[in-house]
Amino acid sequence: MEKATLESATQHSEEVEGVEVKLDKHGLPLVPQPTSRKDDPLTWSPLLKFLVLFQVSLLAFTGPFGSAVVNPAFVSLAKAFNITPVQASYQLTVYLICAGVPPLLVVPLANIYGRRPIYLFGNLLAAVTNIAAANCTTWSGIIATRAFNGLGAGSAVAIGAATICDIYYLHERGTYMGFYTWFLQNGPHFASLVGGFIAQNLGWRYCFSIPGYIQLGVFVLTVFCLPETLYSRRGSSETPELDEQSYIDKLLMRRTRLKDRRITLKDFVRPLAMAQYVCVILPTLYYMTAFGYGSVLFATTGSAVYTEFYHFNTIQTGLILSIPLLIGCAIGEANAGWFIDWLVYRYAKKHNGRRIPEPRLDALFLAVAVPIGIVIDGVCISHSKTSSWAGSAIGLGIANLGVQVAGTVVYTYCTDCYKPQTPEIASLINVFRQVFSSLISFYAIPLASAIQYQYAWVFFALVNILFLLPLVYLRFNGEKIRAQSWQKAPSFHVDI
Repeated sequence: MEKATLESATQHSEEVEGVEVKLDKHGLPLVPQPTSRKDDPLTWSPLLKFLVLFQVSLLAFTGPFGSAVVNPAFVSLAKAFNITPVQASYQLTVYLICAGVPPLLVVPLANIYGRRPIYLFGNLLAAVTNIAAANCTTWSGIIATRAFNGLGAGSAVAIGAATICDIYYLHERGTYMGFYTWFLQNGPHFASLVGGFIAQNLGWRYCFSIPGYIQLGVFVLTVFCLPETLYSRRGSSETPELDEQSYIDKLLMRRTRLKDRRITLKDFVRPLAMAQYVCVILPTLYYMTAFGYGSVLFATTGSAVYTEFYHFNTIQTGLILSIPLLIGCAIGEANAGWFIDWLVYRYAKKHNGRRIPEPRLDALFLAVAVPIGIVIDGVCISHSKTSSWAGSAIGLGIANLGVQVAGTVVYTYCTDCYKPQTPEIASLINVFRQVFSSLISFYAIPLASAIQYQYAWVFFALVNILFLLPLVYLRFNGEKIRAQSWQKAPSFHVDI
């Protein structure tokens, strides 16, 4: 294959004199190019890769799941501590903030010492603090455990996308990133499904303890089955004489640390520094509003809304906050991951093997379901006396169809643009998503009470549309923007 063709295929691969370029099943160069070493995660068997993917996705699922099982029980929780349901939702606010901001500190550690210790410590901390919350007798105790729970669960989420990029090629990432984001976004939805039954039949304390023991079970699984995926391509090419690491070595974290690196203060601000890149910050801001208003809005207001307007009990509230959202996300992902991979392949086939991330953004036409679903839900709530709860449920499902598509597209597009900086990008997305969502509980219901739910929800939908429009510009000009000197790709982590 011509060298020019390979260089145009991706910014992260380059032809080495005398080294055969490896191709995918379509005859296009693999991106990135794998080594011949068995300990290179790119060369692992499909079964081992899927095992890693499943565990990372499970960790992304159990963190938000553990925080949200109590969502349908906000009314019960409020009575137990003599506070209002809105005040009860603040424990979720604390979790969201701590799941977004403090995990920024773990990214530099994950890039030097590996992903595995972060996963193990984060999940164990989340499990222990959930069990501790179940035994709290004061509201301040609940808040404290939620803070540490967010730190633990958020740490695993902050580096999940990086692990997927460690083990899968560019042309596969849409499919597998979609698998990961489906687990990430549906943890709270499954939580609501079981949370109502747990709260009504066992009590709110079990809404914390049961997820905690589930997380302990996942911890045991990952101790024995989740190998380290951090791999330096520079090290493997410069010192090929080094012994290959076995599966056991990667479990025991032997020689997994990148010895040519040292942590500096600059490493801790690099996630925020990625916000200077247009192809990162614009999709991040859009996804922030899609996730916040298309998912968290319903979780933080649902208990109060469905109790007041539809007179639902705890179980009924849990069901409506789960089933429609799960169905919507399932339909969304069925039309997202494989589709955006196909869009990139179609473009490459027409442009002499040249792969760029922008075709993935074409799939965002499905994400217009987010504002449509939000408006439907708001109108139905305002007209609850004359309309069935089914209308609201349909709105929830439609909105989450769009949220799932948005998440898959944004994570995959941003990491395609700057693959070596995937941990920083994923952490940045997580910060914006979590902090923005954490504020919703403070103003959503008060605003709706002042101007009616239908108008408040229309306003939220318009905000989401406003942040979607710049991505249309990015679709046609993203490559040109990245070519500008002020948007030059960062030079750190280029070997991973």
